[in-house]
Amino acid sequence: MGRHGDFANDRAHGARANGFSLIELLVALFVLALLASVAVLSLPDSGSDLRRSAERFAARAGAARDEAIVTARPVSVVVGPAGYYFETRGDTGWQPPTARSLQGGDWPTDTAVMQAGAEDAGGAGGNRRIVFDSLGLASEDARITLTRDAHDAAVTIARNGDIRTEASQ
Repeated sequence: MGRHGDFANDRAHGARANGFSLIELLVALFVLALLASVAVLSLPDSGSDLRRSAERFAARAGAARDEAIVTARPVSVVVGPAGYYFETRGDTGWQPPTARSLQGGDWPTDTAVMQAGAEDAGGAGGNRRIVFDSLGLASEDARITLTRDAHDAAVTIARNGDIRTEASQ
């Protein structure tokens, strides 16, 4: 029995030395799944980039409204197909603002901009000036929609100065 039992033990040890255990395979699969999830999460998502751009624009438009209230001078946001910028009304006309919070910006690359509102200033092709007065009221209702790929994000400015963002897929 000693010789037959030794042969069985040798065979069992030899098989174990030539293959992987179930735990080793599960650990390897877990590590691969973890690496794959990190890779997927690091890919850029055009929808979230577009949403961030719309929220940044809405925040800066809100800062323009607040600046108009605080300084008791009209502040405008000029929106165009390439981006937006701000101006304040001075004694000599419209001038670039001195406030650091009123810096303009460009839309993300390959983004289409559509503008709708009371005056529909040129649709998607022209610049549009929306003026906030000293009470924080906007000169017109406006809806600026940013579109790229299958995503869109919109910023709505109401005459009462309310600014909202919404994003959809």
